[in-house]
Order: sequence, then C-alpha cells, then structure tokens
Amino acid sequence: MSVQNLMNEAEQRIKAKEVFTVVDANGEIRDDVKVITPLMQEQAQKKKEMVTYKNKSENPFIFTEMDGVKFVELTTLENKQLGYFLVMQTYIDYDNMLRAKGAKLPMKPVELRKAFKITDTRTFNKIMAVFEELGLIYKKEVEMYGKSYEAIFVNDKYCFKKGLQGDNKNRKTVTAVKIFIDTLQEVFEQKKVTAGDVGIIYKAIQYLHYNSNVLAQNPSEMDEAFVQPLDMEEFADALGMSRQGIHKKLIALKYPCTYREQEVELKVFARVQVGKHTFLKLNPFVAWRKAGEPPVESYIEFIMEYNKRTK
Repeated sequence: MSVQNLMNEAEQRIKAKEVFTVVDANGEIRDDVKVITPLMQEQAQKKKEMVTYKNKSENPFIFTEMDGVKFVELTTLENKQLGYFLVMQTYIDYDNMLRAKGAKLPMKPVELRKAFKITDTRTFNKIMAVFEELGLIYKKEVEMYGKSYEAIFVNDKYCFKKGLQGDNKNRKTVTAVKIFIDTLQEVFEQKKVTAGDVGIIYKAIQYLHYNSNVLAQNPSEMDEAFVQPLDMEEFADALGMSRQGIHKKLIALKYPCTYREQEVELKVFARVQVGKHTFLKLNPFVAWRKAGEPPVESYIEFIMEYNKRTK
C-alpha cells in the first residue's frame, strides 16, 4: 500500500470517531468539551507519522553529528578524505549499511568508487583502508534473500538515519545536522567540485547556527542578539586556507536544482556582508538543523543571488 493510501486510511479512521456526551456535575450536557480517547490519539499519531514518512521520502536526509570533524579520528584526515567520508554517509540505510539508491543489496566497492569519482582502484583502496583503520567503517557478512554478502557499514558515531522503527528511532538530534542526500550528491557530481570541496562543507556544519544557517562560533545560541558569526577570515583559518583560496572554492560550489518548476543553479554558500565583515551562510537545502522543510526566508539569499547573477 502506498504512503498516500496509508495517510488517507488514517484520516478516514480519525474522522469516523465515536460521539460522546459529556454531562457536568449539575447534570447539564456540555457541547463545548472535546473528548479524545486513547484510540483517537493513536490514530492521530499514525497520521502524523505517515506525513513525516512522506516528507522524508520526497526529500530524504541523513543526520550527521555536528562535532564529528572534532573527533580525534577525523582530525587526522585531509579535506579530501573528509569529503569522501561525507559523500559515503549519504548512501547509508537505516542500519548504516551502504546501499546504492534504489538497490536491494549492499553497495559494491566498485559502485562506491564510482560514487567517489575515483578511477584508480589503488587510490580507492588506500582511502578505504584508512577509514577502516580509524574505525569509521567496518565490513560484515549479511544474509539477504537467501544469500550471503559482504557489506560495508559506517560507524553510527558519525551519522545515522531515523526511521519509524529501528535502533535510532529515539536517538536525539540536538547535536546533529540534516544532510539532504540528493542535494549533496548533486553538488559532488559537478565537474568543478572535488572531494576537498565537500570536505569544506563537512567542516562548516560544526558552525551551523540553529535558526539562521549562518556559520557562527556559538551555533546553538537561541538569542540572535548574542550570536557571534564566524567571518570569512576566521573560517579560512579554521580550514587552514587563505581568504583568497576559500573565496575561489566557494565560487565553484554550485549545484543545479528545480525551483518553482524552473531550472536554477544555486550556490552552496552565500556571503552576508555586515559592515566590513563578510559572514557565510550554508544553503539550507544542503544542511539544516530544524525540523521539517526549510522555509523560504531561510534560502531567499540564494534565490536572489541567482536572479542577480543571471540578469
């Protein structure tokens, strides 16, 4: 049964609720009192879950821990290696097993190598050996459809998916960022974008402010009056790059998408000028911390920049 059919069924069941008569202490019938039974609560919750599942299916995402790049294992990696690791995370299933989009079986090394845009097998094997040695990934035999396969798993210390069921169903996401799978993969597919560029995105999410998507020194500060944005030079220093170097990288980081039935090319980072300082904002359709879809006010700068660029 499709997700839409399940939602319709849940809605019909809720509408078909029983009618109750409420009588107060004086024996008068109260029409202004609403009775919600446990069954009605269960039905409402099911409808909510169906809507959530539908949204995730249309714009799927993974959760990546914000401070992952600060973990000892990842501090030893170069930007290029970090980029490959973030790309890899977009292929996990609900068990953190790598699986190509739409595939029923575990992802093969040759499929992952192509996803990495690596033509040389030895280069790919060296990267995977480093990841395995650091405990970022591990291999395990799995039984599927009556056969045994060697599968690659990503350590859920760094990323995970939340489903209606499973080990991560109740896992907290306060310190995690939603990475939109299709967008990140689309960014990396661009000819001018390298794994090192994706590594910049990975390093940026540790600074992602909860409400604004601006890169900030205190990304979880809820009072905007006390948010301390990270300016361009500070971000460049954090990456070990020059301001000119990071500027060139940010220009190259674009991806094509459909906005209001039109093909547009949006930037991954927007520059926000405040006085003499230039701050950066990460495209909310690449990474987003809040629940639900990013509202239009969260990405208006990217649409305006595109309109200005193409006129």
